[in-house]
Amino acid sequence: MTPTPDAPPEVGAGARRAVQWSLALLALTMLVLLIGPRWGLLSLVVAPATAAAMITALVMLRGVRLVALKVMLGVGIGVSVIALLYGLGLVVLREPVEQLAQCQERAITQTAQRQCIAEYEQAYMDLLERWGLTPPAGTSS
Repeated sequence: MTPTPDAPPEVGAGARRAVQWSLALLALTMLVLLIGPRWGLLSLVVAPATAAAMITALVMLRGVRLVALKVMLGVGIGVSVIALLYGLGLVVLREPVEQLAQCQERAITQTAQRQCIAEYEQAYMDLLERWGLTPPAGTSS
């Protein structure tokens, strides 16, 4: 007789709740990224909460054979790290980004939109120069 494999461990209510919270926070994080710079600073709060919820869910799912869910939670941690970097970038480049958003609201032609982007690029280059940084060769226009 062949031995029967052990039944996989049950997923508890706490683990289910942690997964649900982490997926809801991931949806909120992705929504903040899609909304743009107006609400982008919210990612500084939402992204760490998402990563913490996903890590908690992964810890609670230890020993459970739900590989696809674990991979999705791992990808969600990566998305939350990117969202956090996005928020930090908005903090650093707050002034040029606000000027770009205001300029694009007024721009109704393609030429005006290109001018807004050119002004934005010049503003962040000036900001980098103020800090004593230089962009890599080939990235400046």
